[in-house]
Amino acid sequence: MPQKRERIFIVGFLDNVNFTFPEPVPSEERKTLSDILETDVDKRYYVRDTIRSSRLERLKDKNYPKPYISHENMAGSITPHPYSSALRAGASANYILINDERRPTEREMLRIQGFPDTYKIVVPYSKVKHQCGNSVAVPVIEAVAKQMLKALKEYNKGGSLTMTREEAKKKLDTVIGKSRVHFYKPIQIAEILYHQRTQEPNLDLLNLESYRTRSRRWRDTVSEELIGNICSSSARFQDNLFEENAVPPEALDVLGKENIRTNGAVEAYIYSKFDNKHEQLEDALLYCMTANPENFDVRKLINSFWEEPGLRRSLDKVYEIIVYSLFESIVDELNLKVDVFVSDDKIDVLNEFEDFASKIMCIDCENLIHSESAHVYRVGVANAADRGLDIYSNWGPAIQIKHLALSEELAENIVESVSSDRIVIVCKQADSTLIVSLLTQIGWKSKIQSIVTEDELAVWYEKALRGPYKNTLGQKLLDTMSEQFELEFPSIGQGRSSIIRRRKYIEITDDFWK
Repeated sequence: MPQKRERIFIVGFLDNVNFTFPEPVPSEERKTLSDILETDVDKRYYVRDTIRSSRLERLKDKNYPKPYISHENMAGSITPHPYSSALRAGASANYILINDERRPTEREMLRIQGFPDTYKIVVPYSKVKHQCGNSVAVPVIEAVAKQMLKALKEYNKGGSLTMTREEAKKKLDTVIGKSRVHFYKPIQIAEILYHQRTQEPNLDLLNLESYRTRSRRWRDTVSEELIGNICSSSARFQDNLFEENAVPPEALDVLGKENIRTNGAVEAYIYSKFDNKHEQLEDALLYCMTANPENFDVRKLINSFWEEPGLRRSLDKVYEIIVYSLFESIVDELNLKVDVFVSDDKIDVLNEFEDFASKIMCIDCENLIHSESAHVYRVGVANAADRGLDIYSNWGPAIQIKHLALSEELAENIVESVSSDRIVIVCKQADSTLIVSLLTQIGWKSKIQSIVTEDELAVWYEKALRGPYKNTLGQKLLDTMSEQFELEFPSIGQGRSSIIRRRKYIEITDDFWK
């Protein structure tokens, strides 16, 4: 690290792990100042000619090779060196210049600390300088962490670090507890254990690559029968299942031994949890499916998911359906129309691309206007971070559905992941002030058309179900909602799956895996 600023790294383990710090990077592999400096730098970073001349005049030796960084040391003199002084959070003894001409850019300061160029700059210059001054060198942290993992793996191979079945079960229960009702990750674990027990007795669960990709196919085959859907999340999200904070190969190996010892009790345990969660889901949705416009209460439906720990993880989808059903029903009742037309000054462009306009936009030189019905569409993207666009309309707004408070990172992801110029965010009442403040502070408020609160949804539901237009809106709204729930959860009302019956999990018993 090309800075005179010491850092202390302390590594500790509970057990006597044989750890050594990583060796320094060989000199021939190190980056130079030329590697991190930007070539096309905005003029605002350059100092005034008077400052530049003064600094150059004070230098005794003007033959230093470029590039270099000049800086004032504690004695007040200026010295050029091919490395940087400490990037302090304050200004004291930290007035550094590149080649005595300009300040370092935000990206250059981040590069000096080893941050990758993918790291986003979302704060002003002074804040970046402050953050870099207080940071540590990222590659050092990475190198130490990799060395720790290497030491732990070697320790594990030696047999000194053994996971108990209680620890493995705890990891499995954590994944089950965090799963939505679709249960994709627990099903994948169950199918890995099932294939090892019944079809591949030599399957090495410590060797992740031997089943990582195949287990997704096993899971999807069962998921399609169990719930009528397959997992469409990113491969990266799916692989989170095997990380240390989920069910790593070491835990799977223990679960596999237990599963074979009990002739499938771990599989039965997982699928019994699936049954329990779906029974809860059926009870909650039965209220929606059997309600009528006179007695339906949207808050009661939402609260039924909040109050059941097994369903809380699926609340976002329920929330999305509630919003979609209302919006689409009202838009349909309004009989909204969307007109696509060409202004007079663009007729020549239309003439050039008439075949395109005719096929894609349904307009041509003879028909300059096309009118169609407006609609709201559900296009939720399955994603672990829940960053997908949930709803959009064909007249402008994209509608982001959230039921939790937004962090700055999540707010950024919402705005950056939606291509629409205008976004409508739907959230809980308690979160609305936070969201407005957050988006204003980070400069994204201009993208937000409006924020709709849960309280407003409740008022609109009341109007649609029991207001002046209840005869045309009320049943339409409930029918739309029921249809969406059936599409989202097609297994509801189907009873115990044939897979669970076929494998006779109900007959498998074990005191530990009750």
